[in-house]
Amino acid sequence: MPDRKSAIGSILLRSSGIILFLILWEVSSRLRWIDPYFLPRFSVVITEIVRLIADGSLVSNLAISSARAIGGLSIACLVGIPLGFAFGRWFPATAEALDPLLRIMSQVNPFLVLMASTLILGFGETTKFVVIAWVSVWPLLFYTITGVRSVDPVLVKTASSLGSSERGLLLKIIIPAALPTIFTGLRISAGITFFILVAVEMLNASSGLGYFEHNSAMNFEINSMYAGASVIILLGFFLNRFLIALERSLFAWKAPVDFLLGSVQATTRKNRWCPGRFGLAAATLIIAVLLVGGSFEINRVNTERAQSLAGEDPGKHARHLGSEVGK
Repeated sequence: MPDRKSAIGSILLRSSGIILFLILWEVSSRLRWIDPYFLPRFSVVITEIVRLIADGSLVSNLAISSARAIGGLSIACLVGIPLGFAFGRWFPATAEALDPLLRIMSQVNPFLVLMASTLILGFGETTKFVVIAWVSVWPLLFYTITGVRSVDPVLVKTASSLGSSERGLLLKIIIPAALPTIFTGLRISAGITFFILVAVEMLNASSGLGYFEHNSAMNFEINSMYAGASVIILLGFFLNRFLIALERSLFAWKAPVDFLLGSVQATTRKNRWCPGRFGLAAATLIIAVLLVGGSFEINRVNTERAQSLAGEDPGKHARHLGSEVGK
């Protein structure tokens, strides 16, 4: 019971700033300290979120953004993690030679990549995936290289002296030891993916949360604009907290880090949640459903837009869908 009270008190203490901010938001708009046209009441924003969920527009755009984020991050994982293992384990000299180039490329502004990709690939989903993957791949690559290189050499030498093959070293020593560092890179990449996705959708999309936010602002739909912004903020926050909780669960032997207060707790926490094989399978299934469902939603939205532009003949303006442009 004392532990439960202490946990509740800790949650209330850490949430007090958010609660105070929301109350101030509601009161300042209700009492017209700030023009309610430019800052609607918090209760109005919540009502707008409920309305957008009910009419399906928010759910549709959320599914589309989720599919783009998962697809781009998956491409980054497929490229960054194997390359990180190769550079960190088998080709260290090549990694040293390419390190300055890789560091420079990682600093290229993603909007420059967006413009170049649009010029080469056109306005379509491929461009969005390329930009998201480009931004997300660098933390995965660098953290994988660091994780592989930081494996205790004593463990590697001991396993080698006992006759372990290179495959055995990789599966039983190097990958388990490097996973915590790789997961940190994955968490950073996931956060970057989400924010750059919203920016890309504002500039080069006709669907998704970023497009919804930009379109609401351009049409002076103030309530919808704040509703979309609130959903984007909440998604980013909960994504980060979920990945932190998953990291603590998978690597319980690590000292937990409190990212909100910025302090490292020396004492180990009781591992309250462990996903296990069933939990990981469920998470994988959810991600797959979001990817597939969002992909179908993207295709549906793009098809409807092409048909609306082309009238009775959708082939005339459906180049981005793979159709031949009408002559």
